[in-house]
Amino acid sequence: MKNAILSYATNARFEDFYRFIASARLHCYPDRVDIAILIDEIGPEFARVAVDHGVSLVPVVNVWRSARKSRLLNLWYHANMRAIRSLIRVAPTSQAGWIRQAYRHLVTGWVHPQAGRWIAYHEFVKVNSAYRMYMTSDLRDVVFQSDPFDGLDPGRLHAFEQDGIRYGGDNIDTDWFRNTYGADALRAMSGATTLCSGTVLGGAAEMLRLLELMAEQVEEHARIPLDQAMFNEVVAHRFDPTRLTLHGLKGGPVLTLTGDHEGLWEIREGRVEVGGRVVPVVHMYDRLEGPKELFLGRFPIPGGPAAAG
Repeated sequence: MKNAILSYATNARFEDFYRFIASARLHCYPDRVDIAILIDEIGPEFARVAVDHGVSLVPVVNVWRSARKSRLLNLWYHANMRAIRSLIRVAPTSQAGWIRQAYRHLVTGWVHPQAGRWIAYHEFVKVNSAYRMYMTSDLRDVVFQSDPFDGLDPGRLHAFEQDGIRYGGDNIDTDWFRNTYGADALRAMSGATTLCSGTVLGGAAEMLRLLELMAEQVEEHARIPLDQAMFNEVVAHRFDPTRLTLHGLKGGPVLTLTGDHEGLWEIREGRVEVGGRVVPVVHMYDRLEGPKELFLGRFPIPGGPAAAG
């Protein structure tokens, strides 16, 4: 039974798109792993790379980047959101579901892509529900060094620590959570280590449940669409803990390089290792010069200067 890697890539840069796909396909073979990129129409070179690497492109629409600075468009958007939510409350049961679907599409297309992607993922997995495991992943700053599904329990959701950041301290994650859920909810999270929303793996049932919960949160908090805060709230308080595995910085298939992690990782023989183990996925590799130089050199863009040289 195959696994699936999903990424959401509206307004993606070609070099990031290429590096993600090329590194994934080097280790995640088409007979074992399908890759689907949810993407807008941004150029034929993206389609050519997808065909060459056996990757499916799924069309999505998100106007956040072009509309976020328009006061008129944002007023229109939020007025429509309020109107549709009011209509849901008074609509007959037979029609409320259709109105909720209209609201969902409106939110997905207008909120920040990092939030809207969760609804798009949910819609995708509901239709493509026959995979063994799924990985949802950022695209811009993720590279693969081996197959991340190998050895993982397919009956659990797998989430990953980032840099030992804790809620309640002086950090952006604390600010994001407070802005989304308020000071009282933040106190309930005080001292908890933050988890990264950018890379998640899970079995079919577990991933579908996560996406359902995340979609609900995005729809509820569409005016403050901070998906990192929502993800941590869902994992901490809404997801079944008996179906959850939290991986620390030193374990699991994903290493998130949000800081130096002095002494945690090293580059040996052209690969990033932790404790002598090659990490299957390196996230935020572009934050540090060593990994950045390594992966940019390993996956030169076709036709670019490095490739020509």
